[in-house]
Amino acid sequence: MRNKSIFAVTLCVMMFFLVGGCKKSEDTQMSPTGALLEYNGCKQFLQTTATEPFAPSAENDCIEFSYDGESTLTLKHINAGFNCCPGEITATIDIGSNRIIIKENENEQGCDCLCLFDVQYEIISLPPGQYTIKIIELYLDESDEPIEVEVDFRETPSGIFCFDRDHYPWSVI
Repeated sequence: MRNKSIFAVTLCVMMFFLVGGCKKSEDTQMSPTGALLEYNGCKQFLQTTATEPFAPSAENDCIEFSYDGESTLTLKHINAGFNCCPGEITATIDIGSNRIIIKENENEQGCDCLCLFDVQYEIISLPPGQYTIKIIELYLDESDEPIEVEVDFRETPSGIFCFDRDHYPWSVI
């Protein structure tokens, strides 16, 4: 009886390893996830010269992106409008079928002014393809076109899209 028990346990262990056991599957695709990496601001703008490459001005609200061709997307929201004393800047990142929606927020409005910040995001485990990227901002006017772009990372792995803004905090008062 003892030999039959040992045989049964041995058979079960062998089947476990033969069927797949602890082997890591190469077909397993992790779900894409995103994170806010860093932010900096209140920005001071200096006049650019014609010899410098394109640099967004204070009247631009931009998204710059770079995709590594496999799975990592870096996004930079240039000139994001926040309170001058925002406390912590946070974001929720919703990644669904071919869409990336970033909703920006601040945890306090400690000052009586608005400033422009640069906010950097990273999304990992993102398969190559065509995506709509949308950023939901706090201080857009109803007449402002929101940041929403369609990009096929297989054809355009990096770039920048800018939207003109003509009101505070983007324009000079």
